[in-house]
This record gives sequence, C-alpha cells and structure tokens, in this order.
Amino acid sequence: MKFGIQLNPQVSIEKPPETLLPTLAEQTRVADEAGFEAITMGQHYNIPGFQRLHQVPLLGRLCAEAKRASVGTAATLLGLHDPVVIAKELATIDVMNEGRAVFSFGLGYRQQELDAFNLTRKQRFDRFVEGVEIVQRLWTEEHVSFSGKAFDLKDVTIAPRPLQKPRPPVWIAANGDTGVKRAARIGDGWLVGPHSAIEELKEQTTLFRQAWADTGKPGAGALVMVRECFVAPTREEAVAKARPCLDKLYRDVYVKWGQDEAMTNPDELTWDFDRLARHRFILGSPEDCIEEIRSYEESLKPDLLLLRFDWTPGLDQKDILAAMELFGAAVLPRV
Repeated sequence: MKFGIQLNPQVSIEKPPETLLPTLAEQTRVADEAGFEAITMGQHYNIPGFQRLHQVPLLGRLCAEAKRASVGTAATLLGLHDPVVIAKELATIDVMNEGRAVFSFGLGYRQQELDAFNLTRKQRFDRFVEGVEIVQRLWTEEHVSFSGKAFDLKDVTIAPRPLQKPRPPVWIAANGDTGVKRAARIGDGWLVGPHSAIEELKEQTTLFRQAWADTGKPGAGALVMVRECFVAPTREEAVAKARPCLDKLYRDVYVKWGQDEAMTNPDELTWDFDRLARHRFILGSPEDCIEEIRSYEESLKPDLLLLRFDWTPGLDQKDILAAMELFGAAVLPRV
C-alpha cells in the first residue's frame, strides 16, 4: 500500500489571498520530504463564503516543490469542462513533473456547480462519460475523431502528450453502486471518497473488483481511498485538535453541500463523533493510526491512501505540518 496526501485549497473568504500559495507549497514540501508518494487536490466551483486556488495552475506550481512525489487531481469535475482542454492541461502537468502524475475524474454532486456552468445533470453525465474516453484517446493517439451526444471532434491532436506510457492512470470517483461499476468500466481504478466507513465499503469493493473482472481488462483495477487523518503523540491530543474541525466539516459544510444525500445512509453525518470516526478517520497516536491502516489493508486491500490533514475549517499550519512529519517518521516505516 502507498500513501499520499490530498491538499485542501479551500479556505474562508476572509483569509488573505497572498497567503494561500505559501501555505500549500509548504505542506507539499513537508509531505514530499516525509515520504508521501502523491500530492493531490480536488476541484469545486461556486462556493459562497469560501475561496480556493484553481486546481491545474496550482498543481503546476507545486511541481516545483514535489521533488519525489507524483502530483495530480483527486478529482477533476470533468463533466463541467472541455475534455480537449483538460487533456492538454493534465498532459502538461505530467511533463512538468517528469512523468510523475496521477489523475482522477469525478461526476460531482453539487447543484451550484451545474448552475455556474449552465448545465443539466444529463448534460453533465454525457460530457463526463464521453470526456473520459476523449482524454484517454488524446493521450495515446496522434489523431482523434469522436462523435457523441455531447462532443463532436474531427482529427484532434495534442502535443506534447504525457511522458508516462501508455498514459497516466485515470481513477474514477464514485459513491453509489452504479458509479462504482462505471469506474471499473471506463477507468483504471476507483477513487473512494472520505465519507464512507470500512463496513460500508466492503460490498462495494467486491462489486468493483467483480465489475473489473467482467470487463475482461487485464490485472486489477486500482483502489484509491481518500481518508481524513490526524496523528499526535497521544490519541487524546489528536482527537482534541481534530474533532472541532471534523465536526464542523461533516455536520455543517457537507450537509449544506448535499453530501449526505449522496451517501448510502444519509443519517450518518448526525452520528455521535466516536461512531462517525470509527473506521472512517485515521485518527490518534501513531499506534492508533497503524492499527486503523492495518484494518483497511485486511478488509479492503487499497492500493493508495490519500490522507487529508487539512480541512475546512482547518487547524493551524504548525499542527498540520507536525502531523505530516510525525506520520512520516512514526507510521510510514511500519505500514
């Protein structure tokens, strides 16, 4: 199992914009030095009260800080965009980071984002599914023509194409069973969001692996999981620092966004903290985190865990960096 991080570029609108890049650049440097193998971030639009630096240019800048780690998206909301533009932008990221890049695409769930792009859910879905195929083909073929419901391309090429051969991996973000099967069908792996616990994911992981086998594609599809994480010398200290942030994120921000409606059980976000955290957050002392990670390895066998040390609202930068460094020193060598 490998480990990466998912950065949080989203902060309060009140934070000075000139502080955003230095904060994320420092987190990237520390994570890279601590031994994390991937630096990723998500993408959102139209969020009143919050600001975030845009995904692709920010990743390009962070390539300069990632001396060893891959950089990439987790995830890009492909249905909102032109796939030719996305293929070109992400190929550029792969070249800039010397072939060390990973990418994932998501359908998204927020109505506010559809409104911002003047799209219906049906339009977004067609653009997403067709876009995945178009991006993959533009990365591997010199001349691409395509005719679908959303896009019509005639003899399109991009250069340079990615350095990775045949192309960078493409993981598909999904919550429901239909989306999980789609991830196996059109992607190279399934990107699992942070919101579901191990118990809920066991059946879906079996479903994904069976759907992958049914496609006839060789090997096994990658299982990539995003998890909330915070480590401190003791569990008490870790919980005391992380709980106020995670409570706010899960019970306020996600409910306002409608994330609860995208979950298998919409009532989960109202559970008490200990129940919510169980097998959902990697939280506590180094020993606690090691035990939790081993439970994931035993039950689900993920290929990559993308850990989120920073949230909205988040901790002080010094606490975030200290947790990354402690994880790198006391957890990574033992898992």
